[in-house]
Amino acid sequence: MKKFHLLSAAVLLTACNTTTSQLHEAAELFNAGRESDAVVIYRAIATQGDPEAQLQLAKCYDFGKGVDQNMQEAVMWYTRSAEGGNSNAQDNLGTCYISGTGVEKNLQKAFYWYNRAAEGGNPSALNNLGLCYRNGEGTPKDDIMAAACFLKAAEMNNANAQYNLGRCYFHGLGVPCDLALAQAWITKAANQGHKNAILFMQDNNWQQLPPMP
Repeated sequence: MKKFHLLSAAVLLTACNTTTSQLHEAAELFNAGRESDAVVIYRAIATQGDPEAQLQLAKCYDFGKGVDQNMQEAVMWYTRSAEGGNSNAQDNLGTCYISGTGVEKNLQKAFYWYNRAAEGGNPSALNNLGLCYRNGEGTPKDDIMAAACFLKAAEMNNANAQYNLGRCYFHGLGVPCDLALAQAWITKAANQGHKNAILFMQDNNWQQLPPMP
């Protein structure tokens, strides 16, 4: 029985290493402009159930890289990857549902997938979950929860969340009004090239502050 378990573990490790190598090869092909060749590899691994390959294949369909753009196919592969636990796919799938792109618009499903990804610590999903709370999309409007989500993502250096958190402090939404913190967080977003943050600072005649400690 022990020999069987050792053999199974060895086979599993070999398969994992092979998949990682194939994903790396596909990424190199994609970055070299050979998107269609990368798609062949992604598809082969994705059909075997690998969530990361499924995510990459979905993104190819989403943006028309190496294949004709097809949002229905993108949603199908995002869904498979999301169900396999990939937080980036969960986040992207939430965005498909909230915008009605490639699938019927469903704010409750968007919130569900954003929440799933946020539970895994995905900063983009945390920001999107905050937007759901702020706008009352798929969940009751809750400025306090929105600000809490933005804060978690902002601390993970997500520029969108830093900007949104700064706006919360500026307007006193879910947090006390604090112009110093508003400027500090929006500056962090601006320093990452966030266009709305840069425009916000210009509109308010703010000078960019040194980085927060």
